[in-house]
Amino acid sequence: MKVRVKKMIAVLMCAAMCCGLLSGCGAAVKAKTSAGTADGKKTLVIGSGQSAGTLDPIKAYNGWYPIRYGICQTLTKMNDDYSISGWLANDGYSSNDDNTVWTFTVKDKVTFSNGNKLDAEAVKKSLENVFENGERGVEYFTPVSMEADGQKLVITTEKPEPILPNKLADPLFSIIDTSVDNSKIADNGPIGTGPFVCESFDSATKKCVVVKNKNYWNGEVKTERIEFIYSEDQSIISMGLQSGDFDAVYNVSMNDIDTFEKNSDFKIKTNPSGRTTIGFMNQNGLLGDKVLREAILQMQDKDSYCKNLLKNQYVPGKTLITSASDYGYDTLTDPNAYNPENAKKLLDDAGYADTDGDGFRETPAGEPVNLRFVYYTGRPEQQIVVEAAQAALATVGIKVTPNVHDTQTVMDMQKSGDYDLLCMSINIMNCADPENQINTYFKAGGTYNATGYDSKEFNSLMDQIHVTADPNQRKDLTKQAEQILLNDAAAIYFCYPIMNFVMKNHVDGINSTPADFYWVDENTSINN
Repeated sequence: MKVRVKKMIAVLMCAAMCCGLLSGCGAAVKAKTSAGTADGKKTLVIGSGQSAGTLDPIKAYNGWYPIRYGICQTLTKMNDDYSISGWLANDGYSSNDDNTVWTFTVKDKVTFSNGNKLDAEAVKKSLENVFENGERGVEYFTPVSMEADGQKLVITTEKPEPILPNKLADPLFSIIDTSVDNSKIADNGPIGTGPFVCESFDSATKKCVVVKNKNYWNGEVKTERIEFIYSEDQSIISMGLQSGDFDAVYNVSMNDIDTFEKNSDFKIKTNPSGRTTIGFMNQNGLLGDKVLREAILQMQDKDSYCKNLLKNQYVPGKTLITSASDYGYDTLTDPNAYNPENAKKLLDDAGYADTDGDGFRETPAGEPVNLRFVYYTGRPEQQIVVEAAQAALATVGIKVTPNVHDTQTVMDMQKSGDYDLLCMSINIMNCADPENQINTYFKAGGTYNATGYDSKEFNSLMDQIHVTADPNQRKDLTKQAEQILLNDAAAIYFCYPIMNFVMKNHVDGINSTPADFYWVDENTSINN
């Protein structure tokens, strides 16, 4: 059995290598753009397999893009060491003893891009908009009141909120000017406080163009114009950079990264991220059987996937939270680690058998097992791990049918539960603490928990975490929650990416950070 799995992986390795070679066949011309000048303005062109569905920051996870594109900022900011500091607010924010009343002082010199002053009342109105017109705010905290007095903002919460500054660093809480007409914010973008202003956003191509904010509050903006070009075709992304269509590219594929490492015309910024590539398993269907989920997990040779297929650009997954943070990767126990012989035994003992002789098993009730595995190609590892899982599971008679869509469609499917298996890259540490992302994807009632997973013990632990202030206690409780997910065979944790930004030597000030949503700022520049 192990030999057959290794052979299947070898085939996939060949396919991955071929993809890398084929990416050179003229794909870059499809980008239809060029670095240089546009409308008389020096223009930086950035390619990415990620893009917004809308520029309204309160819709789904689209707030990431106004931050990435330099349009918006938040009260607080996540640093590379997972600490939190003030951004639009001064450092020195404080709370009462039980963490239900938090006081922030908004920096006095900040203006929106339209010239309107940012004071506490404007921040209050922006935060109220999240809760009145968005849907995810209550997963972070529930405000009882917000009071503004000049530059001072006081937020009173329903429950203790010991990490409210972390939560306010999430792009969902991007500060925007709500005093203007925002009826066309989805396409025109918000009025924010960042170094750039949205010039245009094409909802069909997902191309976004930003220009220098002449009213920027924090120094001179060094770049006049940036184009963000979207394609989920990894060959277009890589070849566009080689051909000069792009000045920089976010998250170059593991099949192409060595091309740029060996070329002195390029420089690369890399960092471990807070991301985990997860295979969600929908328990509302066949995967409601824990034995089947355990067998699937025990067929995943993640070490081999990462070493051979992903070319050591990813760390093998084990726990929900990335190995780059101190949340139990080295200490928690995986009861369903790679064990193909035991996976076969589990299926045999449970009555999964190939009764019709087609090479694939049926359920004990005689229902064909054909698991639809949904994924998107905007992140290069997804197709590889999905096809590797398909190949491995085929060797024990479990049929998997890959089903590829664009990123936004997959996010919509995740929310609706329209899948058996679904691959998604989640930044669990997106605000330097995993609480909210865990709630969103795994706690009962979470916006994106459509798997049917509902553990009273797990939910209780997450409730405790919510009100716990001591960092060590929070970490211990989080590890306990992670162990429950492992014991319940809740999901496949395939790998953790090493993120990269590859750019021409003439580009400076593009950021690659664990937060993954600070791409450009006032110091981003083109030096040619």
